[in-house]
Amino acid sequence: MSTDIAEPPGALAPLQSSLSPGRRACAEAAVRRMGADDTAARAFAAHGAIQVDGVLLSVAAAAGNESGRWLATAQMPRPDSVTPSRWNEALLLANGQALLTAPWIFSLDPGGDALLLMPLDPGLDDARTLAAQFDGMLSLCKAVAEGAEALAESALPRGASA
Repeated sequence: MSTDIAEPPGALAPLQSSLSPGRRACAEAAVRRMGADDTAARAFAAHGAIQVDGVLLSVAAAAGNESGRWLATAQMPRPDSVTPSRWNEALLLANGQALLTAPWIFSLDPGGDALLLMPLDPGLDDARTLAAQFDGMLSLCKAVAEGAEALAESALPRGASA
C-alpha cells in the first residue's frame, strides 16, 4: 500500500495519548510497518494520531482505561464533489456492509467528516495485527470516498461535470 504518512495537524500536537506504554510501543511499531518515518511514528505514539493519505487515524483507551478496550478511529473529510445528503447515503450503505465483516461503524462528526470507529481487542499487542487493522480501516475509508464520488457523478445529468 502506497501511503502518505505524516504527523497530525498542528491542532492535535498538545493532545497526550491515553494509551499505556506497551500500547504506545505497539502503535508506534504498527505505523512504522505501514511506512511512517521515525518522526511521524514517535508523534503517533505520543499523541495517538497520524495523518495517512488524507485520513486522520487515531487510537485511544476507551473510557480512559489504559489497559482495557481501546478504540481506533479514522476521520475522513467529505469529498468536495459529494453533497452532504449523498455523503450520508454512502456512509449508511457502507455501515450495512461493514458491520458484516468487522466491528466497525461510520458516524459523522459535527463538521460532516466521517468517523470510522473500531474497538480493538484489549489483548491486542502485536504490531502486525494492529497495522493490518489500520490498513483495513484506511482501505474502507478510501472505498467509501470513491463510492460516494461515483454515486455523486451518477446523479449528474449526462454531459454535466461536478
